[in-house]
This record gives sequence, C-alpha cells and structure tokens, in this order.
Amino acid sequence: MARAFELAGMEVEIVSPPGVSVEDAPAARRSGAGRFWRTLAVRVPEFLFELMEIAYNVPAYFRLRRALGAPGTVALYERYAFFNVAGALAAGAARVPLVLEVNYTDETPLYRRRSRLLRPLARRLEKFTLGSADRIAAVSTVLSRQIAASGIDPARVVVLPNAADPRRFRAEISGAAVRARYGLTDARVIGFTGAFFPWHGVALLIDALPEVFRRVPDAAALLVGEGPERPALEARVKECGLSERVRFAGWIGHERLPEHIAAFDVAVMPDSNEYGSPMKIFEYMAMGKPVVAPRLGPLEDGILDGDTGILVPRGDAAALGAALAALLEDTARRSAMGARAREHVLERHTWDTNAARILSLLPATERTR
Repeated sequence: MARAFELAGMEVEIVSPPGVSVEDAPAARRSGAGRFWRTLAVRVPEFLFELMEIAYNVPAYFRLRRALGAPGTVALYERYAFFNVAGALAAGAARVPLVLEVNYTDETPLYRRRSRLLRPLARRLEKFTLGSADRIAAVSTVLSRQIAASGIDPARVVVLPNAADPRRFRAEISGAAVRARYGLTDARVIGFTGAFFPWHGVALLIDALPEVFRRVPDAAALLVGEGPERPALEARVKECGLSERVRFAGWIGHERLPEHIAAFDVAVMPDSNEYGSPMKIFEYMAMGKPVVAPRLGPLEDGILDGDTGILVPRGDAAALGAALAALLEDTARRSAMGARAREHVLERHTWDTNAARILSLLPATERTR
C-alpha cells in the first residue's frame, strides 16, 4: 500500500514500532532491535505482552503527532491492532482523516489466543478506534458485517481485499529453472506457498494427493514455505509413499516467489480462516494460475468460482483432489482460467487500485492539498 500511494503521487511516511520495517522486512528481522522485540514478544506471558501493547500507545501518539503535523498531510492510513488507540487520538488532535485497515477484530478467532483478563478493555478500545475512523477498509465481507454489527455506520465501511503487484507477479515469468532444480521439468505441478501452520491446511492437501496422482500419473506437488508443521507433513508424505512426487522448497524470500509460482500449473489454498484476505491467492492469479481453494467468504471475495478458480467444500480432501485433478487433466481449461484470473486481478485486485479506492474516499479538499 505504501508503494502504491507513492506511485499515486503521495509522499508516504511510515511510523512503526521499534525494530519493525515494512520497507525491508528481512533487514528488520536481522536488526538488533527487531530480534530483541520479537524474542520478548514470544517469551513474555500474554498478559504482560498486552500491557506492553497498551504502553506503546504513549510513544506512538507523540511520534504520530509529529508526523501528522507535517505540512500537506492529507490522511493517516493505519492497520488496526488490538489495544491501539494512538492513531485515532493523534488523527483527531491533528484534525487529519483516519482511514483504518481492518484485518481482524476481537470477534475473530485470532483473539482466542489472547488473555481473557483484558478482553473487556480490548473491546472498549476497539469500539473507540472504529468509531473514530473516518473510513474503514475491511479486507473481507465477513469483517465488514462484523464491524457494522458493532454499531458502526455501514456507509463508512468499504470491503477492500488484499491484492498483488502485477509488475512483480507477471504471467510471462519462467518457472523452468525452478522446475529443473526440483526435478519437475516434465511434471504437471500443483503448487502452494505459505507458512506451514494448521490453518493453511497443507495436511489436507497431502491427504488429497494420492487420488490426484492416481488420475494424473505425471502430477507432482511443490510446497514452498516453512513452519512448525513441516516435520509432521514430511513424515506424512513419506508414510503415504509420496516422497518422489512431493517437493519441499523451504522458506524463500518474497522477491523469489514469482519464479516459484511460475513453476506451478495449478495453485492451491487448501484452507484458510473465515475472516482474513490471503495475499497468496491474488499473487497466484496475477501470474495466470488458476486457484483451487475452500468455499470461504474471504476467498469468495477474490476468486470467481468456475471462472478464475474452483471453490470446494472446506475440509473435503476428496473434493479438493477432484478439482486439482480436473484442472491438471484439462490443459485448455487450465490455461483459459489462468488468463481470466490475471485479467481479474488487473481489473480489481492490485495495490494500485486499492490505493486509488482509498484516496477516492478522502474529501476532495484533502486529496488536492
């Protein structure tokens, strides 16, 4: 979004916690401050971590007030976070419009991992922050409904799913080198990118693969990512006798994702949650890859069933496998669906179109400062 705003002619200043950088995430992970705060966040009890989040409002407020005081400032674009009210307070004091991007609320399962002791406070602060925003960009229809149900005027809420950068994720990029690296040159490849956590459903994909491989003898799977489930997934692959046809690529930098996605014939999102908007489906489609995914609200926001991908019942390994096999078997359908997927992203799901939508929501006097 920051790059898209800059391409739209805006000057962007990023205000973030210590050790956090959206401009160079790998560098932030390597920095001393980044390592310190990341280690502390993981190790302290949840209750103490939440107290730290609350305390961060103080320095964040003053840093935002300084940033918002710059001549010509037209808006504060903020990603919502639990317990964070600094942006709402600073924007109000500076009389600058606040546009709040919402990827979750305290009604989503994400909050279940949080402390119960501060839940009432979290709800009050969330209500204040949502109520203070001039515009709210919810990344899914599900979230927009939750926000409206909390008492927020629906007219202030827009559904703005995540997106892809079609300049980086281009259909003409070759995946030949990646295919050769993993011995997949002559295979029809099912591909996944992402962290190996339970909510991504990679275990379900592995359960679906035997039937896919039976129907499509030259099919293979390339799994790009890392995470705590990887040892169990590798063991499951070995147990099912699939080791010769399933490749684990490990973690790769985001800058190398296009060449890996280019190696896919069909992309898959085995599972997701009911509220978030996964960027991977838009990056898949931007590269002209049809997507097979579960029928969940946020995925229906981005994938046109039967046109840019295939949606199947959630948790149904047989249906997932059947959809993957059907696309691998039909080259013409796969190619046409992939082409429409890229067109769909270019028309509706680029960061540029998201930024333009946000800027269009600002009062004309603000946009032209």
